[in-house]
Amino acid sequence: MKAKKLAAVALSLCLTVPMFSTIVSAADGSLMFSDPQTKVGEEVSVDLVVRSGNSAVGDADITMSYDTSALQFESGEGVTADSDGKLTYSGSGDGTAKELRTTMTFKALKMGDTTITVDSSKAYLYSDETLTLDQGSSAIQQRLRQMEVNQLAQLLILR
Repeated sequence: MKAKKLAAVALSLCLTVPMFSTIVSAADGSLMFSDPQTKVGEEVSVDLVVRSGNSAVGDADITMSYDTSALQFESGEGVTADSDGKLTYSGSGDGTAKELRTTMTFKALKMGDTTITVDSSKAYLYSDETLTLDQGSSAIQQRLRQMEVNQLAQLLILR
């Protein structure tokens, strides 16, 4: 009889536990890029910033894409690149800073506008709470160097 009562109590507890929900909250943050201008053949720096509202940023993993015919990746702390125009940034906060920041350096290969876009992002506060990011992108304007402009002007005059 005691075993039946004990089993009934245990069964009641098992059926009651799913009624209590677990609350998972997420903080809001932003993922921002600079929008630089450069000239063909020169290096250009693009800043990437992961920022939280009022809490320390923990870890962030950002996957990005860029046009390899327009830009050549040179360097970036915490950034790795493959040959297909994919970049991956991985950074960790120190428990006090409300943002993670890195600078990526590229060489401009051709004239025109190009972008660095975000494919995916995961970020957390230092307290391991999920950080939901508003995502941006970088618009890079690439122009001809003055020497090239002068050469084109001379060609037009000669015609």
